[in-house]
Amino acid sequence: MDQKMTWEEMKKAFPDEWLLIVDCEHDQRGQILSGVVARHSKDDQEVFRLPALNKSGTFKYTGECQFPGGLRAHDEHHHF
Repeated sequence: MDQKMTWEEMKKAFPDEWLLIVDCEHDQRGQILSGVVARHSKDDQEVFRLPALNKSGTFKYTGECQFPGGLRAHDEHHHF
């Protein structure tokens, strides 16, 4: 996949899935506006696995909160 998508398009295309998003654009609050979905799966470990992509990216979940305390997503920036 190398097509840039908006966050709304990603949520519709990959409901209740974990995404690894590269080439991200963020708003001033750090929220994802758009990017390229490099990996996606309902299994978070499938998305977190290597091999490296040699790009910085963000993990994001498109579904409802799975974490105690109300976190909506595991949104971390990493270099892959």
